[in-house]
Order: sequence, then C-alpha cells, then structure tokens
Amino acid sequence: MILTLEEPQRSRWESLNENGFYRLVRHCADRVFYGGDGTSCDVEMGIGAVLAIFSTPGTFAAVALAVKYGTVFHFLRNEAHFNAYVASFPDEYFFAVLSMTIAGAVAVWKWDSLLPDRRDHANLAHLPILGGRILVANLLALVILVVIVAVDVNAGSAILFPLIACWTAPTIGYIVVFFFTHAVAMMLAAVFGFVAVLAILGILMASLPYRVFRKCSVYVRTTLLILFVALLMTSFSEGGKIETIHSAVAWTNFPPPVWFAALCQWLRGIDNAPFPALSLAAVLGTVAVLVIATGAYALSYRRCFLRSAETMVILPAGGGAVAAHVLRALDGVLLRGPVQRGGFRFVIKTLFRSETHALTWIGFTAVGVMIASNDLLLAGSKTAASSHVPSAVVLGLPLILTYFLMFGLRVAFEIPGPLRANWTFRLGVDPGTRECAALARRVMIAFEVPLLAVSLVLYAHFWGWEIAIVHTLLLAAMAGLLIETLLLGFRKIPFTCTAPPFKQTTSVAVILDVLGLFGFSAAVPALERHAFVDPLRSATGIALMLLMWWVCLYGTRKNQIEPERRLIFEDALPPVLEVLDLTFRK
Repeated sequence: MILTLEEPQRSRWESLNENGFYRLVRHCADRVFYGGDGTSCDVEMGIGAVLAIFSTPGTFAAVALAVKYGTVFHFLRNEAHFNAYVASFPDEYFFAVLSMTIAGAVAVWKWDSLLPDRRDHANLAHLPILGGRILVANLLALVILVVIVAVDVNAGSAILFPLIACWTAPTIGYIVVFFFTHAVAMMLAAVFGFVAVLAILGILMASLPYRVFRKCSVYVRTTLLILFVALLMTSFSEGGKIETIHSAVAWTNFPPPVWFAALCQWLRGIDNAPFPALSLAAVLGTVAVLVIATGAYALSYRRCFLRSAETMVILPAGGGAVAAHVLRALDGVLLRGPVQRGGFRFVIKTLFRSETHALTWIGFTAVGVMIASNDLLLAGSKTAASSHVPSAVVLGLPLILTYFLMFGLRVAFEIPGPLRANWTFRLGVDPGTRECAALARRVMIAFEVPLLAVSLVLYAHFWGWEIAIVHTLLLAAMAGLLIETLLLGFRKIPFTCTAPPFKQTTSVAVILDVLGLFGFSAAVPALERHAFVDPLRSATGIALMLLMWWVCLYGTRKNQIEPERRLIFEDALPPVLEVLDLTFRK
C-alpha cells in the first residue's frame, strides 16, 4: 500500500522537475540560498543549522519571560486580574525589534545573492527564455526566502510566548487571539526588515554606476548593521516610553518596530490613542517597501543582469599613493622580513576589499560602539566631563572598543578566502616559520594604534595630559595582553586555511569570552578609577594583575611543542586514535 501511495507522488515530482519554469525558479532559489559558485569565502553551514540559529534568540527570549508572566510574579505584585494583552506591549516591541533586525541582517548577509549576476547571465542568456520569466523567477525565489525567514525567526516565540503569557488565561479564545495577533505582527515586521534592505539594494543598483556600487556596497552594509544594532539597544527602553503616551502622536516620532508592536495591540482591541496611527503606518510602510523594492528590483534588473557580461564580478576597493606611503613607513617601523611585509599587505587588502571579512570585523566593532554608547547614556550625569577624574564608565569605553575590535579581527582571520589561491603561500613560506602569529599581531597593532591616539587626545582635552598618558599606557598594555591571548596557538597565515571545525569546547569559549568582556571593560576601569584617588593600593593591584596575566601567557607559549607551532593550511580536529609511526618513513 505504501508503494502505491509513493508512486503517484514520484510521478508528480518527476513531471514537476520537467517543468521549465519550476527549474528556473529552483535555479534562482539555489543562488539565493547557497550564494555563488563555490568559490565564496563564506563559512559553509547547512540550511538546517542556519535556520536553527535564526530561531534561537526568539525562543530563548520567550522562555526567559516565564518569570514575568508566572503566577508567583502576579502574587508578589498583588495582581488579582492580570491582563496579558496590556502587560505584553514592551515584550511585543522587543520581539518586533528582534524579528526585524534578524530578517534585515539575513538580507545584508545575502546581499550579493539577492540580484542576478554575471554567472546567471552566462548560464541563462543563451537559452530560449524570455527576460521577463527570469525576472519573475528571481522575484519568486526572493518571496520564498522572505517567507522562510519570517516564519523561522518567529517560529519559537510565536508558539511559546502566547502559551507563557496566557498561562492563566480564562478561555482558549483568549490564547488564540494572542497567538494570531502576535504571529501576524511579528511576521510583518520581519518582512518589513528584509524588504527594506532589498529596496535599498535595488535603489543603489539602479541609480549608481556598477563600479561605484561595488565600492560603496561594503559601507552601506556596515551602516545597515550598525542601525540594526542600534535598534536592538532600544528594545529594553522604547516599549516602556510608549506605554506612558495617551494622546495621538505622529508615527514619524517612533522607530518602525513600534509600529508593529502597536499593530499587535490594536488587533487585540487595546484602546490607546497612538495605536491606530501606528498600526496604519505598519501596514502602509510594509506595502510601500514592497512596492519600492519591486520597482527598484525591476529597474536594476537590466543593469545587473542584461549588462553583467560587460562588468567585472569583483572590483578593487581602491588604494593609492597615501596607502603606499603608509605601508613603506610601516616597513621600516613595524614589519620585519619578507613574510611580514608581503603578508601584511595581503591581510590589509583582504580586510578592506573582501566584503565578508570587512563586515566581520566592522560588525564586531559596531557592536562595541553600540555597547559603549549605551553604557555612556545609562551612566548619565556620572560621566560628566567637568569632573577632575573620569568615571569608571568613561575609562572603560576604549577598552570595550578594543575588545570587540580585536575579537572581530581574530574571527575574520579564521574565515578562508578562495583557497585555490593559497598555493603561493604553500610554496613560498617555510612550514617551520614562527612568523604567523607575529604577522597577525602586527596587523592587530596597526588597527589598535589609531584608537590609542584618539583616546590620548580626547582624554587629554577633557582631563589633562597626566590622566591621558596613564590611561593610554594602561590601554596599550591591556590591548597587548589581549592580542597575545587571542593569538595563542595561532599558526596560520590569515585567510589561507580552511575554517576551523566546531569543537565541543566552543560553547565554553564563548562563555569565557563574555565573562572576559566584563573583566576587561568593567573591573579594570573601576580599579583604575580608584588608582587616581589611592595610587598605592589600586595601582599595585593593577600591576600585579597584568603581571600574572603575562606570566600565564609566557608559560603557555613555552609549553607548546614543535608540531603545535608549524604552519598549517588545513584546520581539522585531532584524530580520535593517535598512531605511532614506527616505520621511520619520511
């Protein structure tokens, strides 16, 4: 019986595969989902793993809200009649922000795959297919991607959050209304975030020359990531502000996630003056970005597809006399030997010209900027520049930026470039060299020096040269120790080795990195602040801490054996069973 059921399904599947338009849509979907032609430097991950990562933040956030909506919380607050519809507005805003930013980040990540390129022209232009059918197929592939992202991002929260929030609901209908209103509003927020990025991409592609578009693409993507991080920073404060407004206000006074949170409440029948206008803005805004994205996509279609045979796939990001003079100065001051000099130029150009690598370290730095800005705003009057000694928050700002900048560079080093081009390093670099860590160290120092200079000038302007010099020296020492810690066991030329496999200790390392951020950017600035008041005790504590850190690093490096220092081009897990080669074969 099972065979008789499978036979019609198999025949329908085969007939569908023979349909030309279906195969065209499938080709466009494969390009959107999997990117280029296999030469991309993206870290390869399965679709299932990527979808699981996208749905995880919302799921964990919904579970974390169990305390707020639990019966114990209601009892402690003496709430006999708890209205989950009203109480959930700040949380709805948080989920709207999360949904919009994740969907927008996916669009930024897939930026180069959202429009057809030269490879599509080479594969499809010679076939008897109308250009309009190719355009429609690409649009359908994008619709499929938008729907999958919108559903996946909200899959966990759309199920768990209504159950948790309406745990004490009087009727099933109460839960059903909560579920559908939450799902509709959050999925619309995800669609808005994704399509808004697509609209920006289409407008830039339709209005700018292709060479200019390629050069400014990385900066636009970086700006979008910074905006998304800034939206995330408002997720814990903006919702409470809206609750205090009881009169009609203009929708332009609020960020887009507020529109969709208000839409969710308006669909539930919550009577609040700003909600109707904000709900209308959510609906009209989504329709507007859909229309703009479709129009811009159609206008840019001829430029990026029909004319793509006349353009280059990858264009250089620039460079000129200033960069040449800076590199020659570094040759005499910072770089030693041909490996460092040649490798330094290769690494710097990759970090600025490759969009994947540039977005990695710039994205980490953007997170650091947002966290530093948020700390500064929350500190309020305590960070006033009129004080004769800066507060611990102000002292910690450059440490936060250093921490995220160095981590961003370290992560970018692990992302491989086109590995078919690493044969130059395989042939020209001695595998026994110990200059890999030295090369990476000098690159990280080159990025840290401008931050040290800016820090010195700003602190000198507000608090005098004595405090500025002391703080900059401490910042330099902390940055140097952090660089040495991040480069422990580093024996690669950046971008020339395969991506490291997932290890069981990776999750532990992430937890330690988060804890290290608090120690690096909170504990040390507090000690430094006390050192300006009580130099003997606090300064001695800081010196001992830095000395212990250096001793640990020195001991770890000395205990490394020779095979752990050799240059590698393939990163793999150690074998489960070690075999002794007793045949003495070379």
